[in-house]
Amino acid sequence: MNGNKPVDWSGFKRLMINDLYLNNIIETYRCGNYSLDDINLALEHPHSSSQILLSTSDYLMRISPHYNRLNTYYSNMALFDWGIDLYDVKDSYNLDTLKKNYFALAAQLEKMSLKHEFSKIMKVLPYQDVFYGVVLENSTDFFIQQLDNRHCKLRQVQDGLYNFKFDLSSINPLNIGAYPDYIQQAYIDYRNGDIINWYIPPSDKQICIKLNSHLTYPYPLLISIVRDIFDLDTYKKLKLQSARTDNYKAILVQVPIDESTVDKPLLTPDTLAVFAELNKESMSDDIGLIHTLGSQAEAISFKDSSNTRNNVADATTDTYNSAGVSNEMFNGSSSGTALGYSIENDSGLIYGIYRQFERWINRYIKLSKHNKLNYKFSFFLLDITIYNRKEVIDRYQSGCSFGAPVIPKWLAALDMTPSKIDGSFILQQKIFDFQNNLIPLSSSYTQSKDSGGRPTNASKGEPLDTAGEQTESNSSNDKR
Repeated sequence: MNGNKPVDWSGFKRLMINDLYLNNIIETYRCGNYSLDDINLALEHPHSSSQILLSTSDYLMRISPHYNRLNTYYSNMALFDWGIDLYDVKDSYNLDTLKKNYFALAAQLEKMSLKHEFSKIMKVLPYQDVFYGVVLENSTDFFIQQLDNRHCKLRQVQDGLYNFKFDLSSINPLNIGAYPDYIQQAYIDYRNGDIINWYIPPSDKQICIKLNSHLTYPYPLLISIVRDIFDLDTYKKLKLQSARTDNYKAILVQVPIDESTVDKPLLTPDTLAVFAELNKESMSDDIGLIHTLGSQAEAISFKDSSNTRNNVADATTDTYNSAGVSNEMFNGSSSGTALGYSIENDSGLIYGIYRQFERWINRYIKLSKHNKLNYKFSFFLLDITIYNRKEVIDRYQSGCSFGAPVIPKWLAALDMTPSKIDGSFILQQKIFDFQNNLIPLSSSYTQSKDSGGRPTNASKGEPLDTAGEQTESNSSNDKR
């Protein structure tokens, strides 16, 4: 209340809305441990601030459903249908030895559970960019253990792949048993002062896959849309707060004044407070009570009808556009050629990762001495995803029908590995003997008589025409 000049209700309205927004929406303007200013600076200088970007990306995966879903879209796309090719085969090769070595390699790769291990790595790549792992292997088991990216650095390139170094000083002595033997030994050597803390695991015992392979520092695939993610989150909160504000009302209650004196209330503040508390108990939280001198009692609405834009929908679309992914994949109601091309374009990113996995397995084959002088093996991953499986199967099946030597790739598209093909053949032909044991029941659909053809004229009591007599005379139908 102000007895000297009238109350500025428009100013009161602005302050009320401002308080509602500031107190409930933009509290810290931070993402995890970093402010948006820190993140923007890291985006401008990613080489020296990669840990800020990685931490932010990890945080967004937990709190932003849109960021999580975009990254999961890429990680779930890969199928890892694989097989083994031969190349550089010399005339002097021995078929029995080649066959034996081929299936030995196939069994070894089967033991490695490549689809599962590669899928684990693929879950990490979109939002961390780099996977650092070490191999734990014995005669029966194979496992890839991920290392914390905060304690790893890219070190060198070998066979077209990155190798990394690991900080031994980051190991908790109580957890040393969780690491493979060679890292345990390296840790002992480090504690004894024989080596420095940065340790490079053996080439055949480490795996480093990088999504953005053209960069020498970690840079999460979608981290540049962090601004759009925050805009979307802010718009959602603003929309909710706007709905609350639209429903908020303030009731002006007239306080009687002494007409003989300027703006002198007839009720004391204590009396007004008593009635205010009584009225407040009977009103909901979204209704306020304001006492004013001389003004007539009325209700003030804070609803703002000037903004008719759907800012949440706009921000959602902007997020997908910034990510380069069609939003029709997630919440669209239409599909067509454009969507198909968009998915195929995204699949190209997955095919590039396939090439890195191929090189890693082929390096493993080389270092494991599986290649011989007379022939060499080559591991391959089909360019196939969950979105184009049928097209790939049809393409290879068509090639098979025209005699192209692509039967192994057609079977690979059907999720048949070399060991499974060999095992399925034995299972089907030798054990179950399906072709002899699974005999269909006799019916008109599965059985036919030796005598065929349409009914004869004689059976119908009709005479032969001239052509029919000639055919019967020449016994032309006897050879059919």
